[in-house]
Amino acid sequence: MATRRILAFGCALALVNMVLAQGEDKIPRDLIEQRVEAAAEQLGEDSDVDLTVLFDMLAGYYQDPMNLNRVDAEELGSLQLLNDGQIGALLAHINDHGRLLSIYELQAINGWDARTIQLVRPFVVVRENDKRTQASFKEIMKNATHEVIVRSVLNVEERKGFMDRDNIFGRDYSDPDGDALPDFTDTQVVDSLRDNGRVYLGSPVKLYARYRFRYRQNISFGITAEKDEGEEFFQGTQKQGFDFYSAHLFVRNIGPLKSLAIGDYQAQFGQGLTYWSGLAFGSKSAYTMNVKRNGAGLLPYASVNENLFLRGIGATVGLGKTMEFTAFYSQRKLDANTDSISTQDNSAGDVGVIFSSFQEDGLHRTPNELEKKDALDARTIGGHLRYKRKALSIGGTVANISFNTPLVRDTRPYSQFEFQGSENTTMGIDLNWLWRNVSVFGEVARSSNGGLAYNIGTLLALDKAVSLAVVYRNYQRDFHGLVSTGFAEGSSPWNERGIYTGIEIKPSREWLVNAYFDRFSFPWLRYLTDAPSDGYEALAQVTWRPSRKTELYVRARYQDKAKNTAEDIEGIDFLVRTEQTNYRFNASYRVTDAVSLRTRVEAINYQRGEEPLQHGFLIYQDFVSRPLRSTFEYTLRVALFDTDNYDTRVYAFENDIIGLFSIPPYYGRGMRWYAMVRATPLRRVDIWLRYGAWLYNDQDSYSSGLQEINGSVRSEVKMQVRVMF
Repeated sequence: MATRRILAFGCALALVNMVLAQGEDKIPRDLIEQRVEAAAEQLGEDSDVDLTVLFDMLAGYYQDPMNLNRVDAEELGSLQLLNDGQIGALLAHINDHGRLLSIYELQAINGWDARTIQLVRPFVVVRENDKRTQASFKEIMKNATHEVIVRSVLNVEERKGFMDRDNIFGRDYSDPDGDALPDFTDTQVVDSLRDNGRVYLGSPVKLYARYRFRYRQNISFGITAEKDEGEEFFQGTQKQGFDFYSAHLFVRNIGPLKSLAIGDYQAQFGQGLTYWSGLAFGSKSAYTMNVKRNGAGLLPYASVNENLFLRGIGATVGLGKTMEFTAFYSQRKLDANTDSISTQDNSAGDVGVIFSSFQEDGLHRTPNELEKKDALDARTIGGHLRYKRKALSIGGTVANISFNTPLVRDTRPYSQFEFQGSENTTMGIDLNWLWRNVSVFGEVARSSNGGLAYNIGTLLALDKAVSLAVVYRNYQRDFHGLVSTGFAEGSSPWNERGIYTGIEIKPSREWLVNAYFDRFSFPWLRYLTDAPSDGYEALAQVTWRPSRKTELYVRARYQDKAKNTAEDIEGIDFLVRTEQTNYRFNASYRVTDAVSLRTRVEAINYQRGEEPLQHGFLIYQDFVSRPLRSTFEYTLRVALFDTDNYDTRVYAFENDIIGLFSIPPYYGRGMRWYAMVRATPLRRVDIWLRYGAWLYNDQDSYSSGLQEINGSVRSEVKMQVRVMF
């Protein structure tokens, strides 16, 4: 009911503003995408990333820049463009010399070189006074921005799951072994295939639609809908249309009310150990100083990941000048793998329901996948109390999550200490403190069973040209952080100890050196590692920027971990060392203000125990043309790759249509290319068309099951229309 009311309110708001709005799309997409790509580097090997929240936040700050004379450390950190040393130097400069008089004064602050200033300049301003009066309804309607996006994605080659229908590109599916396909002219055969999950129920088109209303950083309303390929649309099991709907209403800074979220939203606190929903930055990367999480509190949610958000209500209220309290509540359904069991302590032999794992892909294309949809009721309730000064923040968080049926995991040894049951509570304390050139941060969290997790770190500006980062973490094997994240080698903040040391050196204006060393251990077993283990990782990168138009860097990264042997032996697998070395050369050059080129060469060596050394190689060339006064923009990539197996895959960020970001793995042997055109036929209308293809030399089919494609080519077409008013 609450979601329907939000939708009704949003529709009425959209109709009013279509008449009153006078806005114009002035957001430089390429500028923001450069920042998003820089942040994506921190995600490492994650091909399924969701960066729309960061994109939306930077777009919001471009339209309504933050005033450097009034911001605190956490707000500056939310840009994901500055490290704590630079933030601390800015706050210390203002404390010593008073408010900034001009944006050019930033050049006199330690750590704020020309590149840093250029990076943040579009999102910040310098104002002496920034006291805004309460906006009237007329002011909101006049200066608000509206965005409508409609997107479709379609694979060109037909997958096995769609073999019962004609392919619109004439690339019908055929069996790789030459076997005959079922008789699709027989309706009984087709119905049987669909009922038994032998083909997908819906069409191969992936659809996405979004409406977003925004006034500065103060008001945001949005409706998002998505249908994945293979899901039905306004028929069968999806008579309501799209498979996934999301809506939010978000308000900021109305008197003592710092923020109010209704509908779908995210909550992020501290370093993420106690509670953090959504994507988290701050991890091991060539950005060696960006190791700290920046919990933003409540945030609107306008993306399509069907798991990383809350659905309900949350609010942050100021308690005087130095305290604020956040409360949040969520009630929503989750996909899960469920099972029925007989109740052993009941003589009547009643049957109960459990779930064995969460189903996180959000796909509902077959009867089996539909059985997992919304199988679990999840309730979350929590709060965060924070003492906040301009350079100091101390917070306490409590969050409880409960399910209507218990989680019962399998009996594999490595999962012995992981969460089981129907309820879990985490509580913790976090700290952020900046003092001139020193930053200290950390968090300690405890779950209901007594498991502990904590980390503590510091960032030091040792010199105008040298910065150091140190992070220590200790996550016990029985810590249960169902909605937690943290600086870690593994994917989850438990069963890990380690210490990270990073350094950044700027010997001159043109040169930059980054390096880190991370030593870690796992006190208990892990997936594919049947014993306690340890390892280390090291990276070094040297960057040269001889001019504003040219940037070159070379990078080397080495990893040493333990893993089960690949030998076929009886009993418990013994551990062997796995070593991986990555080498990268990257060159970017702006030929003109409109044309940019980028070249990358990357090689990987991988060895597991005594097995032969495996190799991987990637080379690509990017061409981007974005004239300032042209109806068309062009993006092109051509890549060649050659890897011995999946272990030697190479990841590379790809430019995509606005709102989509990907870091796909390149593996096998072949060529990858994509071309994208953006057209602006009308003043506030943008159209994107993107075609991308993988051409393999070493395989005659791709993937397996219903996703199988017969042939050596895998390609897709994307089209998107955006209207701003």
